[in-house]
Parts: sequence; C-alpha cells; structure tokens
Amino acid sequence: MIPEKHGIQSRFGPSDRILELARPKTSKSIWATTPCDKLSWRNQDPIWPVSAAALGPVPSARIQYLAKHKRDFSAWEDGRRPPHTSQCDGNCPIWHVDPRVKTAVITPRLLQLSKPRLKHPDFQGDREIVASVISFASRGTPVSQRLVQLSLPRMKESNICCGFGRPEQSIWTVSRAARRATASARLDMLATPKQLSADYVPPREPEWTRTKTLST
Repeated sequence: MIPEKHGIQSRFGPSDRILELARPKTSKSIWATTPCDKLSWRNQDPIWPVSAAALGPVPSARIQYLAKHKRDFSAWEDGRRPPHTSQCDGNCPIWHVDPRVKTAVITPRLLQLSKPRLKHPDFQGDREIVASVISFASRGTPVSQRLVQLSLPRMKESNICCGFGRPEQSIWTVSRAARRATASARLDMLATPKQLSADYVPPREPEWTRTKTLST
C-alpha cells in the first residue's frame, strides 16, 4: 500500500470525486410536473393531501350509488333484437324474394333469353402451335429486291450530327464561316475557366505517408 499524501487516496480505491460522479442524477422534471412535493417515483402517498375530516364521515347512499361501476347491457340488447321476418327493411343482409315471384309462370321469351349465346359456326379456337402456318407455295417463291428493301428497318437520317468517327473529331457540323471567324475579347473572357478562391484548400490524400505526417 502506498501511503496517502496531500489528500491523494490510494490508486486501488476510487476517490471521493469518482464516487460522487458515479451516483445517479436526480431528475428535476418532477418539480415542474407535480402539484405537490410528496409525489415521487414509487411513492404510494396521494397527490392531494386528504384531511382528517374527509376520512371520518360515512358516505351517503347517493355517493355509494355513484361509486358503483357502470353495468354492461350489451348482452341484453342483443337478446332484445326482433327476429328475422320477411318484412325487414332494406338494410337486412338476407335477400327477400316475393312469394308471387316464386309462383310466377316463365314465358317462352324468358326461356329464350336465359339460354347462353352459341358460338358462330365459323369460329376457330386458339391454335396449339404458336408459329404461323406458311403454305408450300410461299416457301418456294423467290424474294424480290423490293421485298428485301421493304423488310429493312427505316433509317432516319439527320443533318445535325455527323457520323461516328474518331473521338477527336467534332460531332456537330461546324460551318466554314465559324472556322474562319475570329473570337472577340468578350468570347475570350467567357472561355477562360473560373479561377479558384484564394482561400481554397485542396482535398488531402486518403493515405498519408510517414514523411508527410512527421513534417506536419
């Protein structure tokens, strides 16, 4: 053990300052959110103080009646609902059929309309083979130059852009007058790239060498 000198404790035990900082912080929000000083966490005391006069008297019959919980009458309401009848309103989930409709005589016209519509005699269903059926005569017919020309995709020519060439070549067509023109002072000024600010600091390299670290 090292003897304590000048108020310094041993290194094997915490100091008074460490013990003070290790204590949990007292919540100050209870002062602003509670109406009295007695209410705190895990405290069973009432919020408002109850006087001795309020603890002594006997409650009246009216107070005892008001203190009772409200009874649930929903079970009685379900039992009191009227049974289902044929004279229910329009909100009834059951569709009511008039007895006169059940005994009605079906006319020949209704029987005709109730029959499903028949398919056309020339109707053909879906083919099992998806490929188009090509006749033998079409296979042996020679293809003309006109059909070959029509089968090619249409190429949309544009006079704005030039064809593909070398990367250094210009894509846009430059007129001869533009190539012979002389740039004015205003164009030279606009063509000059914008200079960096005097306070601009370039980004540092992601990897620092040992020499640069020691020099800094």
